Order: sequence, then C-alpha cells, then structure tokens
Amino acid sequence: MAFKTWVLLVLPAWALQPKELEDWLASPNGLAMTASEAADAANQHWNALAQCGVEIRNLQSLKDTLSDKGSIDLPLPEIRSQIILLAEQHVAGEKMQQLYWALSASYTLGGGLGFPKDQAQTMMLLLALKKAEPDQLRELYKVMYGYYGLGFPKSLAQTTSVQLAQAGANADQFKTTYLANAKRGQSVAIAEASKEAVVQDLAGLVRRYALDAKPYTASEFLQHYGEGAWLNQWLDSPLEKKISNDRRAYTANQFSRHFPSTWEPMYKGSPEATQRRLAQDGKVYSMAEYQQYYGDQWHDKWNVSPELACKECAPYVALTVLV
Repeated sequence: MAFKTWVLLVLPAWALQPKELEDWLASPNGLAMTASEAADAANQHWNALAQCGVEIRNLQSLKDTLSDKGSIDLPLPEIRSQIILLAEQHVAGEKMQQLYWALSASYTLGGGLGFPKDQAQTMMLLLALKKAEPDQLRELYKVMYGYYGLGFPKSLAQTTSVQLAQAGANADQFKTTYLANAKRGQSVAIAEASKEAVVQDLAGLVRRYALDAKPYTASEFLQHYGEGAWLNQWLDSPLEKKISNDRRAYTANQFSRHFPSTWEPMYKGSPEATQRRLAQDGKVYSMAEYQQYYGDQWHDKWNVSPELACKECAPYVALTVLV
C-alpha cells in the first residue's frame, strides 16, 4: 500500500500498555499463558489493541463471559484463539451471551434455537462477528418453527434463521411473503420470503459496501448481482455506519435499538462514517483504500482487520460501546 500517506497515531498515556497486556495474558484471571507465551502475544497484539481503544477491563469482561461455567463455558484454548479478534472488532461480552442463549436455549423455555452446546458456541462466534442481533434471530426462528410458526422442520428453521440473522431480516415480512408464495413450493417460498425480509428490514435503509467499496441497499444488491448471487454478496459485505450526535458511528440496527422512537429520521439525517481499519503493515486505511489495493479480495482482509474509530469519530478509548 505504498500509495497511502503515513499516519502517525499518538496514543494517550492512559491507553493500554505492553506490560499491562503481558501481565494480564499471564494472569490466572486472564488467559493463564506461560511467561514466554504472554510476552510473545503482547508483542504481537499490543499496538493494534491500543489503537482500537481496547482496555484490560474489556478483555477481562469478554474472558469472564466466554468462560462462564453457567453459560457459554468456552474452553480456555478456544478463548485464547478468539478473544483478540473479538476485542479488536469491539464485540461486547453482553452480546456474546445474548447470542449464545438465543442459539442454545430450548424453544419451549426460552424461545431459542436449541442447538447443542458446541454448535451454539461456534455459531455464536460467527454471528457476533457478522453483527447479528439475538432478538432478530429469535423472531425469525419463531415465525418458522413452533406453535405459531410456519411448520418448518427444526433443522431447516435453524439454518434459515441463522443465515437471515446474519443478513438482517424482518421476521414479519418473511412470514407474510412465505404465505403468499406457499403454493409455489417450499424452496421458492423461502427464497422469495428471504429476499423480501432482507430488502424490507429497517425500512430498507440498511446499506452494505459492495466490491466497489460503495454502499448499496439490499434492493440494489439484488438488482446488481441477481437472484442467484445477491444474498451471499450481501452477507460478505461490511455494514454502513452513520455518525450520531455523540461522535460515534452506529449501524442502522444500533440506531433503531437505542433511539427506538426517533431512529429513522435520525439515521436518514446522519452523515456516513468513514470507517477505518488497521492493516498488517501497521498503518490505517479506509474502505476505499483497502479496495484499491486488494481489489475483489478486500472484503476478506477488511473483515479480520482491527477496527479503529471512524475518521470523523471520537476515539473508542474511554467510551461505552453499544452492544
């Protein structure tokens, strides 16, 4: 990425420090690494975590949630392999727990999908990184399965609701469209219902960044990529965020949950955030710059890169993250 102007980020004195991270990684309350493992991991991850605004309290909260014996109970080796990526993506422990319960609880007791523990753990990690919402997941499953659902077999309802939760989909719209197309056969009805549920989600205001690094609605993805490919392209594409009056960038879903009565005009009137991530060379790039360098592979690189505050935003450090 030689074309990019170098940006020097000066971290505040109270940001995460290398020795602080190393001590936590070696601590029994942290990741319980050996001294050499902790030193190597701190050296590898400190700079990115500090620039992302991650603090020890964030890491500890994630670790405590993921290891909770009464809930997620993820084995320590798995936590070690996942926690840095989750922290760099600003995934909150509360959201992880909500997703796990939605996936693992039985339908009769909690309206959950009833996955076995190991599958619920795996899918929880996937859905968290895809910014899926647990309430939306449960609502989608409820219209497909159970007493008042569409009568889908459990496995089909699980698979379909998990995919649509990643995409963002309106459960009521799914049910309405499915019933309107049921006579055409189940596979056709599901395809039509999935399409309309995603297109109509959140008043059709959700946009994602396609391979050209420009934001488009689901309807525009459908028009461009066609019936066969649009949904997979939509799922792979990063969500648009807009800037609220607290100088933070939020998705449309976050606006809708935290400003329920006013979110739509607020979201429409808010400026688009210039999202940024930290590349492997240690420098900061926007989506457009990722796209210029990586071409059609930029989504894959972007999705695993540490998330920094947007260009117009206040820093992540010392601010509360909305889940």
